Amino acid sequence: MKIRRILCAGTMVLLFFAVISLGSGQLPTLSASPSAVNPADKITVVYSGAPGFDTDWIAIYRIDAANERYGEWSYLRGEKSGTLTFAAPQELGEYEFRMFENWAGSSSYEEIARSNTFSVVRREASPAANGEIEETVVALYYFDGDADDATGQHPGELFGNVSIVAEEGYAPALKLDGSGDYVRVGNVHQNPTRDLKQGSIEMWVRLESAPKDFVLAASGREYGGSYDDGFYLGTHSRYSKNLVFMIWAGGWKVADSGIPPEDLIGEWRHVMGTWGPRGVEIWVDGILKGTNPHTGGLPNPNYATVLIGTDSWRSDTHGLIGSVVIWDDQRSLSDGDFDRSEEVGLVEGRPKCADFDCREGAPCQSLDLLPWPVVDYTDLGASSTDRNTAGCLLDPGRYIIWSGKRVSGYIGVSDDWKAYGPFTLKGGTSYLFDVSAGTLKPVAPEELNSMLKEVGLSQARLWYKRSTADPYVLCVEMGDAP
Repeated sequence: MKIRRILCAGTMVLLFFAVISLGSGQLPTLSASPSAVNPADKITVVYSGAPGFDTDWIAIYRIDAANERYGEWSYLRGEKSGTLTFAAPQELGEYEFRMFENWAGSSSYEEIARSNTFSVVRREASPAANGEIEETVVALYYFDGDADDATGQHPGELFGNVSIVAEEGYAPALKLDGSGDYVRVGNVHQNPTRDLKQGSIEMWVRLESAPKDFVLAASGREYGGSYDDGFYLGTHSRYSKNLVFMIWAGGWKVADSGIPPEDLIGEWRHVMGTWGPRGVEIWVDGILKGTNPHTGGLPNPNYATVLIGTDSWRSDTHGLIGSVVIWDDQRSLSDGDFDRSEEVGLVEGRPKCADFDCREGAPCQSLDLLPWPVVDYTDLGASSTDRNTAGCLLDPGRYIIWSGKRVSGYIGVSDDWKAYGPFTLKGGTSYLFDVSAGTLKPVAPEELNSMLKEVGLSQARLWYKRSTADPYVLCVEMGDAP
């Protein structure tokens, strides 16, 4: 297949057409290793038989993705063979590398080779890359065939029909049916005595269903004792419809993530609750999503137990829980500032688009490929009335949407970028992003345009609502990109 690059309405579009390969006399080959990696791990790809043109290139793909849906990529710069290193995508799944040929005097490409498949697996919540356990780790559960504590201090006990599963390509996890399945680990802050003033609990979770009240982990009385008086990670309909982390202080001090639990169904998500000098926090997928100013620690050093997958009120979780770590310090997963609006994590930063705005001549005025992780770059002029404008068809996944008012006199340029999300876009769904309000909502296709039909389950449709006052520039990036 050949790929021709064109620029259309501010969005890069790749068209494919068949041609005859010029070839290099040697069969092109690609080999990727290792066969299974964690997100952001290094992957090595060895290639040979490339034609030798400066802009031959190799890119990373989901195995079922069309050629225009590439991830990280690199030019070969005339080398016919060699070794390249890539960072594994943040999203879990099966991937491969593809090599493309660019013959002299043409802007088109032909796919000439594919690598073996490799897997991006769920990261274990490991406290140390070198296998050593940090002193601040209170308890660590890998669920690798049992519920033992890797620190050796607080072994867990399985109750109900809980089982430990190891799906292909994933680390082991607890499988909970939502009806009396849980793990009891005892009071992890005693024997030895640990700091109660600050701490954190983190885990991986993939829900099968989301009842209005369920608990991923809590400290307090035994199962059925109906009294939680420590930390609480889950949902509590009395306080919020969303995923929350709470600390007891004669009443719950709630950090609300703003994320409905339905968003945790069917896909692995990393969640963490912390307490300490920064207040009470809840993190989701490495992004700070909610805070509470309360700085008090756990009030009861003699609580009965930590329960994983439920609490003393029997608010059972239905799904999978991966490795769990409890710390006696307040962890932080990023340096991004937090704002109560939907601007999270990246509000003080700049999108990748800003690195090549139109004052530099690209990509708005060139045919250069959009750099990973950018998937759309669009300039929207203001409209006297509200008007919807077509954006991208995207793979289902998580995206950050950047918007900024256009710099006067420069198409495609903004100096006040703001980030919104990350948003989870689901297949078969149309979405409308209001550029001036910074809000995203699912909509019926006919609300966007009377001619539109439902989008296929393998794609999500993104449209933009124009501002009535100012022109804006939009940049959409993969939400889990580093």
